[in-house]
Amino acid sequence: MKTTIDGVPGDSAGTTAAAEAGPETRGASADQLLNSLDHSAFTTKHWAMYITVALGHFFDGFDINMMGLVLPGIMASFALNGRQAGVLASSVFLGMFAGSVLIGILADKYGRKRALVGAILAYCLVSLATACAWSHTSLLALRILQGVGLGAEVPLVFTYLSEFMPTRRRGLLLASSVFFWQGSSFFAAFIAILVVPAFTWRGMFVVGALPAIVLMLMWLRLPESVRFLINRGELGKAETIVASLSTVEPRSVASASRPPVHDPARLREIFSGGYLKPTIGIWLMQFAGGAVFFGLAIWLPSIFAKMGFPIVKSFAFTGVIAGAGALGNLGGGLLLERWGRRNAVSLFFVIGGMLMFVWGNATTPGALLGLGALTAFFASGAAGGPLFAYTSEVYPTRYRAAGTGWAAGWQRIGGIVAAPVLGSLLGAGVPGYTFFAVLGGVLLVGGVGGYALGYETKGKSLEQITADLTR
Repeated sequence: MKTTIDGVPGDSAGTTAAAEAGPETRGASADQLLNSLDHSAFTTKHWAMYITVALGHFFDGFDINMMGLVLPGIMASFALNGRQAGVLASSVFLGMFAGSVLIGILADKYGRKRALVGAILAYCLVSLATACAWSHTSLLALRILQGVGLGAEVPLVFTYLSEFMPTRRRGLLLASSVFFWQGSSFFAAFIAILVVPAFTWRGMFVVGALPAIVLMLMWLRLPESVRFLINRGELGKAETIVASLSTVEPRSVASASRPPVHDPARLREIFSGGYLKPTIGIWLMQFAGGAVFFGLAIWLPSIFAKMGFPIVKSFAFTGVIAGAGALGNLGGGLLLERWGRRNAVSLFFVIGGMLMFVWGNATTPGALLGLGALTAFFASGAAGGPLFAYTSEVYPTRYRAAGTGWAAGWQRIGGIVAAPVLGSLLGAGVPGYTFFAVLGGVLLVGGVGGYALGYETKGKSLEQITADLTR
């Protein structure tokens, strides 16, 4: 049943939305449609949308995070040394960087839904091809190509969700969606226990590709982003979607009368005015988060194996630690609305960095597992999902996908740098403590720098955030 919120004024942030929408042709105005979305109750249709998007995160994360589990088998198959293995592990991030940047531009031009369906199809097909790699060089090339599709998925998911979810639930829902992305590492570890002994590392690429095909069909049933449609002046289509989703009647919401002004996207605005400091802060935290998360995902099973743990126990330990990181996304998401984005994310980075130094001194299996799980909870989980929630809120609709994509690209750069550097350290025989100390220092720099440069988005509509940063 529809409700009304008479008297909700169009704020200054709505000026941008109305301006982007162009002349009204019929029905509700852009202000009314956006206020209807922002003030709606959370319905079963929102749940269906959220679960579909979260499953996209799950399968994307599975394909990315399983590399550490298949790397020992690949090293044996192609006789790779530590440096070569590190380059191979980081190769996916080269493709992901390209995918993150390019897909954002395409999504801002052609639509979120169309771009995401294309990305899912691309990484499914290349994943199947990767299972048939015949040499180190072919595997390297295919993994880079697979990364293009994998890298495109993450920023698009956050962009899509942020543009649909009610304001009071947005932070929690965006952050908790990463639970599925990181949680896939937990399932990948235990699936590897079953698949790798029977079908070698190649079987994992097949397992990662097939379920995502079903996901692509689910995505075809989702609507295009209302904010994207409004930005293109397609208010009729936008109103139809809002009417089917929101519990607030759009035409009952007060709307300010504003002259139509076309304001095209200019990516240089990411570095101008009020956006400069938040952009630098976000990129710094994304780099730090990517270096730590992917560094652990790639090398942790090998570190456990080097300590003398059998392969099955190494996978199991990695799975438990990854699962703790996934749960951290839920905890961090719950605190976002209470503490604010900048405060929460920065604090979790700092806590994770300090715990990393403690974890590096652990020697017993219990201490390694317990401290590893606690560190992952804060460093990978509580900081990871909330960081992407924060990132997708900062930029305006005109280039939200591109802005989020560039930020995600810096996460990939973190992985590109971390994988070979950490691999070289391990290959050089440095003490295990050095590995954890390097990651701890990176987290501390990201947390302090992100706080100093950040902008708080707590409780604000996307249009209000845009108005604040473009003054």
